[in-house]
Amino acid sequence: MASKIIECPNFKPKGTAFVLTLQTSAMKGKLLSILALLLLLSGCQGAKYHYKQGNKYAEAHSLKNAVTEYKQALDRKPGKVKYVLAMENYGNALLEELYTNYRFADGNDSLSVYRFLEAEKWTNYLSRYISVDRYKGFYDQDFGAQKGRYMASVYDRSKALIRAKNYPQAKVRLEELSKLDGGYKDVQALLQFSEVEPIYTAALALFEQGKYRETYAALAGMISKYPEQKELAKLQEEALERGKYYLGIVADGRITGSEASMSAAVQSRLIRELYAKKDPFLELLDRTNFDLLQTEQEAIIEGKTTDEALTQELLVANAYAKLVITLVDEQNGDVRRERKKGFERYYVTSKNAEGKTVKTAKYRKVYYTEYWKENSAHYTAELTLTDRATSKILEVKSFEFSKKSTVNYIDYSNDQLFPGYWKYQNRTHSSDRPQLSESKRRSLAQLRKASHSPKSTAAMRKDAVAEFAQDAAHSIHALELTP
Repeated sequence: MASKIIECPNFKPKGTAFVLTLQTSAMKGKLLSILALLLLLSGCQGAKYHYKQGNKYAEAHSLKNAVTEYKQALDRKPGKVKYVLAMENYGNALLEELYTNYRFADGNDSLSVYRFLEAEKWTNYLSRYISVDRYKGFYDQDFGAQKGRYMASVYDRSKALIRAKNYPQAKVRLEELSKLDGGYKDVQALLQFSEVEPIYTAALALFEQGKYRETYAALAGMISKYPEQKELAKLQEEALERGKYYLGIVADGRITGSEASMSAAVQSRLIRELYAKKDPFLELLDRTNFDLLQTEQEAIIEGKTTDEALTQELLVANAYAKLVITLVDEQNGDVRRERKKGFERYYVTSKNAEGKTVKTAKYRKVYYTEYWKENSAHYTAELTLTDRATSKILEVKSFEFSKKSTVNYIDYSNDQLFPGYWKYQNRTHSSDRPQLSESKRRSLAQLRKASHSPKSTAAMRKDAVAEFAQDAAHSIHALELTP
């Protein structure tokens, strides 16, 4: 990407340097560069251009646009007499018009307030270029009275809207008051109330319906915005307390061998994945790292939930999850090899007719060995989620993982090797078929550098554990369990 620096020599605003950077792409051709340059330069006009534009707007009696253009001209050439005179002439005309509009609005406090604020805005805008002393303070007393009356009426209307529980409209009016005077009466408190109250009311309705997760979520944003609102936090805490779901992670004592060791690993990873979900409503009771009583294990596996069969820790659970590996099939493949025939290139140095040293390519018939090896793994897992009190199956999911890893390489020290066929290694024969293209040589060179070791089944097993745990955690999390 090429960059060009375009400077506007006639544009020198006070205290700043004006430099524009135009980036063009060579791939898009010169036409796009020229078009981009023209578009850029259109915004880099000189003082004379803006002065003429100001005159056009002035003739059309568009005074705001006129003084804006004169300002641009003065910024580029401060002190130029005709620019200064134009600004004084039309700047004063604009302010006279704005303050006249304000005076004519007398009797309508709302209109008066906003017309005065507009006039005041343009007064401040033009104060750097013309004298505005005669406007400043002249109408302050009248404006103060009008603003006071208008804000009092809006304040009363806002409170009436709050009493009528029309919170959206109340919020609009209170925000207006806040912009006019942020410290007016208790506007800030009422504004916060108009925003908080409808959320609190809606959350309370959800809470009374037993929708504790929805209650918690509805309050989260407002608590973050207004942490001082203790009632919001109290309701959210109550929703969390009532909606907390206790899940026990259990093992299956009937599984043995490689399935058992892999099951232990996947259960441990499942706990980590569930914690990573950061679900405040899900409380894990990890029992996989203790020796469970035999009676408890049998009860869990068979779906029994008698108090005599369960320890006290497991009794507090709402449900238990069992994630076990049901199949482990790992194949560490044998290395297959094949001895092949090829041609190795080498060079012979000699003198030509002019006496110069030259190199001539020669090819010798050689053997090389090509190898193949493939490791594969296939695993299946099953997640069962069971309600503790009723033994009802809440969720059953099966998962499958299959992967193969294959390597193909040759064992040869020289990269000047070409494939081909020959009958006799030490003499020529009509059936000799060397394949001497560079692409063929490069293919063999890549095989010479290829990995000799496929991915191990141990690594595949680790991948399967992670995938099964993530899928199971996602399934449990998606249920949004609540008591």
